[in-house]
Order: sequence, then structure tokens, then C-alpha cells
Amino acid sequence: MSDRPQSASCNGGTPAIHGGRKTLVVSLWLRAGAVADFEAFERRVAKILVRHGGRIERAIRATSPQANASEPFEVHVVSFPDDESLVAYRYDPETRALADERAAIIARTVIVEGVDVQSY
Repeated sequence: MSDRPQSASCNGGTPAIHGGRKTLVVSLWLRAGAVADFEAFERRVAKILVRHGGRIERAIRATSPQANASEPFEVHVVSFPDDESLVAYRYDPETRALADERAAIIARTVIVEGVDVQSY
């Protein structure tokens, strides 16, 4: 989660819900043979997230033949109470200490920042 988020624009007619949590959609590609290490790593990261009010709302593992190639291996919906909590998580010494391990496990990350919208 150390990559800088890309701002998502709200376009279309569905209004955003204001006052909600800071939401990130995180797409992850793994290095070959790193599934078990990734799962253990994510359990440690989840504990750090909680200390900053963050949580992994959903984790969706791809099942298509393109998973971990042209499509991500896993996609997470992650939320924080606010921008400050996200920044605190990113600069937490424990998060930063995991950077080398993360780089050895995760080959690519794409982060899209967004907001909840009203139900369709």
C-alpha cells in the first residue's frame, strides 16, 4: 500500500455519498510462487491497518486464466476514516519496515481512490 493513490473522478449521474470513509480499490499482482507469503503478509498488514482505523472491506481473488498476468491476482477494497488515518498508516514505522518484504512478494500495485455512491 505504499504506492501513491490515483484520484478517481466521479462522472455520470450518481451522486457521491458525503461524509463516508476514505476508500481505496487496490489491485495486486504477485511474484511467482508468492501466494503463501502474500497471505501471511496481508494478515500482518491488516493488524497495522486496524491501529489506524483502516480495514480491508473486501478481498477478491481472481479466478480467470489471466489472473496475475493481464488481470490482478487479488483486488482489495480498503477504507480509512479519513486522509490523516491513511497517511498515518503509510508512515507507521511497522508499515515502512515491511517495504522490502512487500517488494519481494508483490510485483505490481494499482490504487484507485474513490468515494461510495448511492445504490443503483
